[in-house]
Parts: sequence; structure tokens; C-alpha cells
Amino acid sequence: MKIDRSNIEKLISIQLEIISASKKLKYHFKYQLIELNIPVEVIDSLLKNEEYVAQYIPQIDTSILYGVCQALFTVTGNEQLEPNQLFGKREIRDAQDNLRSIVQKRMELPISFSDTTKLKYDSYITKIAITDLVKMSESQLIVYDYETQRGAKYELNQSGGVVKTPIVNKASVKRIASKMADNQYFEDMITLNVCSTEVDPLTYYEDFRTLIINDGAVISILDGFHRLQGAIAALQSNPNLDLDMILSIRSYDHETAQKYFGQINTINVLKKERRDELSQERMSDKVVANLQRKSEIGKQIASSTTVNELAGELTTFDIMSYSIDRMYHFERQLDVIKTSNYLNDFFTYLVGSYPDEFSINANKRKNLIMSHPLMFIGYIVLSKFMKDHDIGLDQIEKYVNSIIFDVDKLEPLLNAKKSLTGNKRLRNQLIDYFESKLEGNNSE
Repeated sequence: MKIDRSNIEKLISIQLEIISASKKLKYHFKYQLIELNIPVEVIDSLLKNEEYVAQYIPQIDTSILYGVCQALFTVTGNEQLEPNQLFGKREIRDAQDNLRSIVQKRMELPISFSDTTKLKYDSYITKIAITDLVKMSESQLIVYDYETQRGAKYELNQSGGVVKTPIVNKASVKRIASKMADNQYFEDMITLNVCSTEVDPLTYYEDFRTLIINDGAVISILDGFHRLQGAIAALQSNPNLDLDMILSIRSYDHETAQKYFGQINTINVLKKERRDELSQERMSDKVVANLQRKSEIGKQIASSTTVNELAGELTTFDIMSYSIDRMYHFERQLDVIKTSNYLNDFFTYLVGSYPDEFSINANKRKNLIMSHPLMFIGYIVLSKFMKDHDIGLDQIEKYVNSIIFDVDKLEPLLNAKKSLTGNKRLRNQLIDYFESKLEGNNSE
């Protein structure tokens, strides 16, 4: 290098901080990095917050460092970052050769697995080298399906937008990476789900015990996301890592994949509410799952025990399912369908009558009682009351006003200590409260 590497790193950090304020520049920078074959995980890391980037840049190798400088120079025209000013001719040639070789290393479908055992028509078991697993990930062949995993967390990015990211236990990833890099990690199992509505996702040749993931299939990680992240980090510190993992390949539809993940007990144990949501053992769970997919508030029903206002969430899966299970009677799947359809209509009228109070933008909500997560117990009670008394949904405002009228009595119940963490006694008190309000109003 023509100047000290630490000075190049400082130039990059300063320029990244400048372009972070411009969506347009960030877009063009990302595009240039992709054109230069910079791996996707590097791109993601470079676009994180300033403190993270400052720690990350010293870890990247010279070829990637050259690519970042080239991309920044192309986008900004800053001559301080012109690669010819920073790197020698041989360094540039080697870096360009290394970046070109990344294309050759990328994996594409179809992918074949030998020595594969068929357990069922939709379940297979084999093994995979950790290097091949990471290569699949870096080739963007493995996706993270939020709906069949732990859910998502939401953060504000530097431009003020809301970013959806996987829930990751960073300490767990670090421990796994450290053991893998030191060759102290025992082979473990990774489960991938391969699905498609357009092609046959898998082909199995029984005589040869060969399984093929076909072109056009979508591969998601069903179990082992932390192990995969640990493997990516381990290979960065130990490129010669030699480790095989047990590979389970499933071909499940969306609902089956959710139930499978809900069944699994892992090191990073799922919260009970998320496990119940995925398992869908109660018929009321299925109703809420239907509402998540179809109703006006579907995307605002949180999977966690609390709501995230940045994501515009209103209530939780657990609160909804508990209330529906208490208020509605289920015997057969038909009851699930009928209840789902009715509640879908109910929430269409509710949200339509109070669009600001249920807005995805929490700042528009003025009546904090109406948008409180536990108020959805009241709305479920109200829905059953209106259904039982054959009251048209166009009268919904009259009855909503009747259950939120007595704020002095309602507010302490909604804001009681640990009110959102599965407090059945409190939930039952709220159900009794709302029922009494509605029956009292109806008898007048």
C-alpha cells in the first residue's frame, strides 16, 4: 500500500459517515459493491452504524478494502479514495483477481447431496461441510423466513426508516464461532426447508441415495440460524476449518414449517408465547394466525410478549388467542373458519371507524386507551357480544364508546404491573369488566 492501512481505514470511515445521510448515495454505493462482487455480509456490515463500522473495517482483507475504496471513489468522486493513490499496481491486480474469483465460488441451484437417507416423502438426512453451508449462505441461496422463525426486531436506521432484522443472540453466535474456529465444536444438525409453488422443490433418486434441490426452489433455514452465523464468523478467522454438519432437509409448506419450529427445543429457547404461536395447538391460535394473514391489523399483531411501536404493533398473538379462546366456542375446523371470517369483518369496521387510533404510525394515536394492547381483550369481548345479539357491525362506534367510557376504572386494569406477561387473573378481570359494561348498556 502506498500509505498506511490505518489511514485508508480512516478515509473510508469518514466517507461512509458522509454518505449515510443520503439514501441515493447509499443505494449507488451498495450497487457498486455488488458489481465488484463484494460478499453480501460485508455490504450489510458496511451499512451499519458508525461505531460498528469502525470496528469492522480493520477486519476485512486487502481485496475487499480495495473494492470498498473503488466503490466509494466511483460514487463520490473523492480523489483521496482513488485506488491508484492508495494501492500499488500489483495489489490492485491481485485484488481484482480475488474479487473476480468470488463469482466462481458462488453456488447455484440445482445442488446435489449424496449419501442421503429418505425418512419420509418430505424429510431427508445427509451431511454438509461447513464451508459448503457458508458458501450457500454467501451465495444468497438461504433465506431467513421471519414467519417460521423467532420473529423480528425493529430498529431505526440512520435515515429514520424502520429496519426489520432477525432476533439473534450475539453472545451465543460468538461462543459457537469461537469453538468452531478452535476445532472444539461437535458436529450438530442444521435444518433447511425447501419449498416452491412453481416447481418440484426436491428430486430424490432412491437407487443412488441422491437428493437434488431443484432450480426455482426457495431454501430457508428452519433450525440452526445461530450455528450458521457462528460458522460464517468462524471461517473468517480460520479459513481452513474442517467440520461436517448433520443436514436435515425438509419440504414443508408454510404452516407445517411453523409447527415444526414451534416443536423444537434449542439452546436459545423460544419464549413460550412465540412457541405457542408457532405450534398452534389451540383452535384460537389458528384464528389469530388467519387474522395475521388477512385482517386489517394482521401485521400489527406482535409475536413477542410486548409490542414494538416502531413497527406499528398494537397487541400480541398471546393476548388475542387467550381472549378468543375464552369468548368463542370451537369444536371443528369449520368453527375456526367462521370465527376468523367474522373477526376479519369486525376489525375492518373497527379500524375503519378509528383509522388514527389504529394507525401503523404510533404518533397519530391520540387515545392511548384505545390502542393499548390489552384493549384488544375488550374488542374480542365486544365482537362476541355483537355477534350473539345480532348487532350490525356498522354500530360498532356506539359500543366501543360504551366500554372505554369509564377511564378511571379501566386505566388501572390496563396498566397493572406485568399486565402483558400472561397474567391470567388480570385478563379474566378485564373480560369480566368488559362483559359487565356491555350487558349493563344492553339492559338500559
